[in-house]
Amino acid sequence: MLPLDKPESPPVVHQSLVSFIFFLVLATLIGALIGGLLAFSIGMLMGIDISSMSAPNENTLPMRTFLRLSNLISHLFTFTVPALILAFILFKKRLWKQLALNKPPTLRLSILGIFWVLISFPFAQLLYWLNQQLPLPGIFLEMEDSATQLLETIMTMNSSGELLLNIIVIGILPAVGEELIFRGLLQRKLESRFSPVWAIWITAFIFSAIHFQFAGFFPRMLLGALLGYLFFWSQNLWVPILGHFFFNASQVTAQYAFGDQLENLDVEGSMPAPWLGGVISLVILLIIARLLYHQRITPQ
Repeated sequence: MLPLDKPESPPVVHQSLVSFIFFLVLATLIGALIGGLLAFSIGMLMGIDISSMSAPNENTLPMRTFLRLSNLISHLFTFTVPALILAFILFKKRLWKQLALNKPPTLRLSILGIFWVLISFPFAQLLYWLNQQLPLPGIFLEMEDSATQLLETIMTMNSSGELLLNIIVIGILPAVGEELIFRGLLQRKLESRFSPVWAIWITAFIFSAIHFQFAGFFPRMLLGALLGYLFFWSQNLWVPILGHFFFNASQVTAQYAFGDQLENLDVEGSMPAPWLGGVISLVILLIIARLLYHQRITPQ
């Protein structure tokens, strides 16, 4: 288990954990509904067949553009907007301080955090391979197939403009919105009721489960835990936001630059388990964890 020293937490508005989670879920559901309606309206205006969105049967530029805009709007209204509104209701003028966004992180801490997340790729690949060995119910497999088709369409990039839009949609928005919801609000609230370790891993579990892509549940949970430790140690939400952004954006950029080569890789789990790379990655993760631990910040 990674080491933790629990710093003195900043004052928070006292409300029960149950009521907090209720309003958090309610806000995200309402936001998702609004985002879905807006995306539906845009699709109608663009003449897109909305019924084909779950499994697009065409990979044209208009379809890719619509899917990206739809994801942008959906993510904005499901995570970013509800998080900011709920934080404003709870914290009022102390919003930015409570969300730990009131000051930039140090350069050293930012670089360590980014590198820590990026070096987890080989270990995440090992977890993904192990995840693939687990049998999944038929309904989960159907969800995975649908999500894979959508992702393959979105990740088709034939111009630098499509690359830039994907960096915004897949890199920036999830990094900001998901960190606001999961680390800035949920993890911090759980820390007031549980130990930091439990808060980090419960949040990571929910973070992975909410994506409804169970073939990659464990590597996504690992990412959530890494981001959770980054937030706890740094007490600055910009650090996990940067780590989350570079983790996602690096995959988008790699797909754009090396898409043809990546398509030839076996991602279905029939390749040998990447034990060596995974173990080396884990060792480096633990070494950097010690460095991050010694860089931890105790709020005043």
